[in-house]
Amino acid sequence: MLKSVKVVLCGAVVLAAAASVAMSAQAQCVDCKRAPITKTNTVYKYKTVQSVKQVTRFKDVNQTKYQRHMTRFVTVTRVQPIMRVNVVTRVHHRTVILRQTQRVAQSTTLPTRTITTGKTIHINHRPTFGSCCR
Repeated sequence: MLKSVKVVLCGAVVLAAAASVAMSAQAQCVDCKRAPITKTNTVYKYKTVQSVKQVTRFKDVNQTKYQRHMTRFVTVTRVQPIMRVNVVTRVHHRTVILRQTQRVAQSTTLPTRTITTGKTIHINHRPTFGSCCR
């Protein structure tokens, strides 16, 4: 029991000493905001951020499709000529022996392959009537 009372008393003395040191530091600093700056440490931290933007660009192309509505009457006279042809096929059998050894090497250049991506959007407009055929 005596030993625990000593520990408690020692803890109280330590707390009192710490409080007195803190009070003395506050008493010594009259106005900390007006004190001159004597040393400045500057620390730079760099971080690289990749800024990615998805951009969609539209290229509007006007494609006008003209339609002509016309009524046409056609009179057709058909003439069929007749030609009589007699075809005679003659087959002549001949045998020719060719002894050859051929070695052929070829090298060709193919056309350049180009890969292009794109997108076409068709925008349908209602038909308009022109004045070309009226």
